[in-house]
Amino acid sequence: MIALHKLAGFDFAWLAKVISLVALPFAHEDLAIVLGGYIIVNDVMPAGLVVASIYGGMVVSDFALYGVGAAARSLPWLRNIAVDQRVRQFSDVLTRNIFGLVALCRLVPGLVFVAFVACGWARVSLARFTAASLLVSAVYLSPMLYLVIVFGDALDNHLGLWAWPVLLLALAAAGFVRERVLAFSERVGTDDTEVGVRSLLRRRMTSIVPARGARRPRALIERIPSWLVHLPLVAHWIVLAIKHRSLTLPSVANPAIPAGGMWGESKSKCLASVSGDMRESVVDFVVLKRRVEPSTLGLDVNRALGLLEAAKIPFPIIARPDVGWYGRGVLTLEGPAALQQYLSRFPGGAKLMLQRSLPHAVEASVLYARLPGEARGQILSFAVRRSRPVLAETGAYLSRELEARIDVIARSMPEFHYGRFEICFPSIEALAGGEDFAIVEINGIGGQLLEFGNPGLSLVKLYRRRLDHQRIAFMIGAYNRERGFAPTSAMSFIGGFLDHYQLTRRYPVSI
Repeated sequence: MIALHKLAGFDFAWLAKVISLVALPFAHEDLAIVLGGYIIVNDVMPAGLVVASIYGGMVVSDFALYGVGAAARSLPWLRNIAVDQRVRQFSDVLTRNIFGLVALCRLVPGLVFVAFVACGWARVSLARFTAASLLVSAVYLSPMLYLVIVFGDALDNHLGLWAWPVLLLALAAAGFVRERVLAFSERVGTDDTEVGVRSLLRRRMTSIVPARGARRPRALIERIPSWLVHLPLVAHWIVLAIKHRSLTLPSVANPAIPAGGMWGESKSKCLASVSGDMRESVVDFVVLKRRVEPSTLGLDVNRALGLLEAAKIPFPIIARPDVGWYGRGVLTLEGPAALQQYLSRFPGGAKLMLQRSLPHAVEASVLYARLPGEARGQILSFAVRRSRPVLAETGAYLSRELEARIDVIARSMPEFHYGRFEICFPSIEALAGGEDFAIVEINGIGGQLLEFGNPGLSLVKLYRRRLDHQRIAFMIGAYNRERGFAPTSAMSFIGGFLDHYQLTRRYPVSI
């Protein structure tokens, strides 16, 4: 009875917290650290006990995975579940630097399972594994828990209980960036430059995106503030810049285009660079530079009408800024009155293109890449936009004929290796032959991907694609730097962005 009385007075809630802190590292260590920070900040448990519980859970989870790998050597059913090609590929790495591997696993989410199972599978010394786990876990836990406590306490004063979900989301975002930046699991046993590029170029990325103006559900990424969307992309760019020793290396991915087409390139010059018989695939257009003085509006309208008549381009036409991001300032003009109104709102001193309007119902964005020195390139991404619902899978839209045609067009352009083609075509069947389409715009490395407007793709997939595109741009830039092309200076690169941004803000609103 005395024992039962003592048991009844025992604080099981306190025990549950300890068990949670020990168990959470099996699922995710950062989650355990956030919970530990919350407990310490709110004085729920002694700090020493919190640290000991999390540390114990981290070490025990390491040994559990090691044990899975060791047991898989003698248990076929476990071997089939836990041991795959990735586990086998770690053998050489494990024999060289177990401490470095354990440290890397703490930094790269998702790598720990493969690596620690591989330790047991490859018969890594248990003593070395124990020492590495004890040391690296302590080194990782101390600063991480300290940062969580400091930032959590500061946020708690402003956000209350919302501070901890926000902090958890921030750690999850940081983990996602670490995984994509290091991408260790994808590069084991491969050359980081040539084979890495070839691996990325083999990926097919296709999607369907509703047409501009069509009613559609907003993609998740469109509901997030723009600065927050681009923060991981900026961080990834900086990491790649450090790795390749150049902040502006992608500017030579397309050496013949200013800044590689990141921003500030002339769309008309890109279209005009298509040479030979391939010019047949480029839509007819004329270029007009708007005069600075507002009083010259009538002269510019008459000059535009003369250019259109000489090129035999009838109304309706498509007006498109010569420099700018995709879709900004693009309008369909039905007649001279609409042209005059558009020119009246177009910034003085800037150029615009007036293109033939095509009665095609389908538009697509085609992302193309070719390694310098390679005989052929390929389509990486193919995003279709239509004014009515699309039922067919986009994988069926791609054909060898289409890819071959795009490749020939790209190779007709001087030093064009990576960029996006905007095309229009009458039907999927016509496109499959690789002939019946017209190019309305060509962009370099800065071309926005239409996948970012696709509500059918998850946020993780969207970021994975965008980060892959950054890696490709840097790697192709590295190839061209070795060929003697010098990247744009950082000041010119940043200055070009500021000029580009200021100019695009002055364009008429697209409809």
